[in-house]
Amino acid sequence: MSNWERQYREEVSALASPQQLDVQILQQAKHYQHKKDIGRLLSKVSLSGTATVVLLLLVHPVQLLGALTPGRIPEGEAQAFIPAIPQWQAPVLPAIPKEDPWLPLHNQVAAGNYIALCREWRTHRKTPSGAPLPRELRRRAQKHCRILPQP
Repeated sequence: MSNWERQYREEVSALASPQQLDVQILQQAKHYQHKKDIGRLLSKVSLSGTATVVLLLLVHPVQLLGALTPGRIPEGEAQAFIPAIPQWQAPVLPAIPKEDPWLPLHNQVAAGNYIALCREWRTHRKTPSGAPLPRELRRRAQKHCRILPQP
């Protein structure tokens, strides 16, 4: 036995408590309850919830019906559902073509002729009447018409 163990035993033997105090401490200790393990309970609840969800997904009636997939529906029944599918979508309206008033000017600019564009741009700058030039034509005019001479 080491020195500190011997000293500890001597000190403990010197301590004494009254009998009444020991009885009161024992009665209080009987009322204590250990902490319940919440982690295990939560784990069990989450596991059972997950198992329930998986079971519901596997046994759900839509799975048994085949979820209206043509591969799992018998041939006669699948044909009954095909005409109903286009009715679910909104009808597509035909596009109405609009004439572009700037198409001849676009074509001239694409060909490399900026004279008509500069003329149109200068008239719009002097008298802003009518529809303004489209953005791409305005940018090209600002870029090229400054270097071209005015008529």
